Amino acid sequence: MDIDKIFSAIWEGKEWIFSGIGVVALGFIGKRIIGKKSGENSDTYTVKSKMHDNNNVSGGNNITGKKNQIIQNDNSISVEGTGNVAGNGNSVTNNFIYNNNDSNTKENVNSWFSERFEILLSLLNDTRRFNEKEYTVEYVSSLIGLKNVDGLKVYLTQGKEPDDEFKKKFVEVFGVNEEWMVHGRGEFPFASNINFLGDSPMDILRREDLKSINKFIVVIGNVQGSRQACIIRQKNELCYELYPKYFTLYSHIGGTGTRQLVEFYRFLREADKIKKLDGIAYFAHEEQMGKLMRGEFSPKKVERFEVARNFIDDFMCIREDEIEKNKRFWDEEFIFVQEIIAANIKDYDRINQEYDSKLIKKNLGEDSQDKEEESNDIDSFDASTPFFSYRFGKAFPGVRGIKEFSNPKECVDRLQILLKKPLSGKKLRGPIWWFRGGSNLDINNFERLSDDKFLMDCDEIKVKRIVAYAAGEYYKKFVYVEAYPEEETGLYQYDKEHIKSWADKYGYYNEEYAEYENKKVTRSEYDDGAAVIDGKVVDLKGEAKLRIRYITPYNFIICAQFNPINNDNYDDMMVTLLNGILKGQNSVEEIVEFVNKMPRDRRDM
Repeated sequence: MDIDKIFSAIWEGKEWIFSGIGVVALGFIGKRIIGKKSGENSDTYTVKSKMHDNNNVSGGNNITGKKNQIIQNDNSISVEGTGNVAGNGNSVTNNFIYNNNDSNTKENVNSWFSERFEILLSLLNDTRRFNEKEYTVEYVSSLIGLKNVDGLKVYLTQGKEPDDEFKKKFVEVFGVNEEWMVHGRGEFPFASNINFLGDSPMDILRREDLKSINKFIVVIGNVQGSRQACIIRQKNELCYELYPKYFTLYSHIGGTGTRQLVEFYRFLREADKIKKLDGIAYFAHEEQMGKLMRGEFSPKKVERFEVARNFIDDFMCIREDEIEKNKRFWDEEFIFVQEIIAANIKDYDRINQEYDSKLIKKNLGEDSQDKEEESNDIDSFDASTPFFSYRFGKAFPGVRGIKEFSNPKECVDRLQILLKKPLSGKKLRGPIWWFRGGSNLDINNFERLSDDKFLMDCDEIKVKRIVAYAAGEYYKKFVYVEAYPEEETGLYQYDKEHIKSWADKYGYYNEEYAEYENKKVTRSEYDDGAAVIDGKVVDLKGEAKLRIRYITPYNFIICAQFNPINNDNYDDMMVTLLNGILKGQNSVEEIVEFVNKMPRDRRDM
């Protein structure tokens, strides 16, 4: 065989050689030149991967050749030539005849990069829109930053395995799974590289570098009989990556599911505000949802799925009249989900909105303030109760048992230590909570407003006194906080008898409003994103800050998330005691006595 003449003939028509089909033919010729199967006069070898079974991704190419003949079908990739090769976890048979003195050839017959590249090329072309350029070896070479095609060709025609840094170019540019591309582990090329530890879609906006993301894409589908959502981040026109988690979109849920629903709604709303949300969502059937989650095809392919027309626009409309209108277009489950969100959105916004807005602004690179370094003490703990006990000791050193503090300035000083940043870490997410019976949430932000007043998330508190209880068991420590009533904002007209009867029934009365450029606006104006200020309609531009002001005496408890007191089994009794303290009928000592009888929360063990 005259090898020089063969290669000379090949290079005369090299343009077709480096098309998607040509790379397979080159692989065939390369293997043909190396040798034949041991013990027989065969001209056949096969390149096969689990990605190309009949049940896998549609649109892949099936390429079968006999000597110089190439045929395309629709399923697996199979190339007839000399030898038998299988990679990516499959069984391997290498029966090549090579010169025992040729150590370079002996090393290179074990390279699977060319096979992985063939699969990747097929899947990239499977995502192509009709007007997009075909992914060829030459085109891919330019996309990964090579000066010419030779930098990639050498690994495809000579059976060499590139180093890890070269293979990582495909991970960075196309979002290919690193384990699969670099290390040859895992079944599917587009299994997500994202390590997503949160359980809320809002965690994406809270933690991601939003500058590097072009847009978010939403996919809706059924998974085991329930409607779920997936979220994809598009970093650029080439790189699409899936967050490896289903987000709940059905109504038969408990407290955690309710939180996910509301946070999904908030994610869509906030992503849309910062112009990072693709206004088009896509429907996927159950098989497609499974393949997407497993990474059997590029997430970019969802843009060829069925369009979920008006899903996002209609889903975001949760006023009572809008939900009623949606009943004409959407199923009963869609409406139930909207009703759950509408019933809970104000509570979640009240606690989280201002803090989330700051984080999102920071992640967009727009926050040039508050550069001070924060102590990272939280990451030394993996449970809420020891962390709270540690912070409690910093704020109330030497306190054992019960101690009251009635100087408002000193109260704020000590709470500022207890609730300093960070209040969330790598292992602990919101470990310190406030609660008042059935009302309870994690504390995300604490800000001093004056000597005697602070802002806890959205709540304005003009402190009257605090009582610290350093229990014998560290997991039972808590702080009782009591607030003076404040003046009304003047935004609303109140019936004084209504306020009194409401406070008698529920313990307190508050009003919700927002601040925008030192002006107060109503809660309904805040919800609408615009307000009438000095007689003119003003766009609030998402910059208004939500506030809650207590116009009657108010009190609550601060404790660890899994302090036994923060348990819905005791909500009714705690509300009775807290209301009784405001009326002068009960005392903090009675709360201490009640807590001392509680068993440890099993979630804290």
